[in-house]
Amino acid sequence: MKRFLRSMLVLAGVGAAVCAALWLLRERISGPPVEPVRSHDQAPRLRTPPTGTPTPAATGSDDLSEISGIGPVYKRRLADAGIATFAALAAADPETVADTVGAPAAFVEDWVGQAAARA
Repeated sequence: MKRFLRSMLVLAGVGAAVCAALWLLRERISGPPVEPVRSHDQAPRLRTPPTGTPTPAATGSDDLSEISGIGPVYKRRLADAGIATFAALAAADPETVADTVGAPAAFVEDWVGQAAARA
């Protein structure tokens, strides 16, 4: 009977060690955590155009899709945020615009540079 109990304790210890090892390796097994992708409807919006930016109604609007990397989706998101001209995009804060339209900050910094060259 003592031999049986010892073997059961050894098996329980081995099982606990395997569980602990799997718990520690769970990130390698399951991969890195994935952040949910925000859809257009979930992207935060600016309530007003950035300060010092002319409104599209006052100045007309430029074709922002001429900027490399801005397609119809980002053009619409920029328009929803009140940015419809090259001058408005050049004057905007890249981090704020990136958060508003849901684009990577590096892309927006490039867009701002291209818009400044065209404004």
